Amino acid sequence: MGQRHRLMMIDDDVNLVNVFRLVCTAKGYEFFAAHSAAEALEKIPEVGPDLIILDVIMEDFVAGFRVVSELRAGGPDSRFAKYAKVPIIMLTSVTSKTHLNFSDRVGTALLPVDAFIEKPVKPAEILAKIDAILAQVPEPDASG
Repeated sequence: MGQRHRLMMIDDDVNLVNVFRLVCTAKGYEFFAAHSAAEALEKIPEVGPDLIILDVIMEDFVAGFRVVSELRAGGPDSRFAKYAKVPIIMLTSVTSKTHLNFSDRVGTALLPVDAFIEKPVKPAEILAKIDAILAQVPEPDASG
């Protein structure tokens, strides 16, 4: 039997992160968190997530977009090369705060993420999306 999938949530809302930690660990996922883009970019290589749940607006209005850009642009010499294709779910209130709708750009060069979900969201909705995305990802290898 392989290891459990590792989820990393990047969001500055500590209460929301704690709720998702409870829900995701109860579902059997390993759960890690970062509360800013800078912290996330430090932790991602250490954690090795199989899926990232990412807010957009954290330390500034584009923090989450910076994380996506760093990960997706990871060339072979980048410290993020291994994570360039890790599934990313954007979970954000950016549309309600900016009145800009990004959901129709999911999967494009402008927004190379796997899903875009507006806050507030019910835990069951995000878990269903996580399960659907990870069903397409090979189970982590127990050998590392």
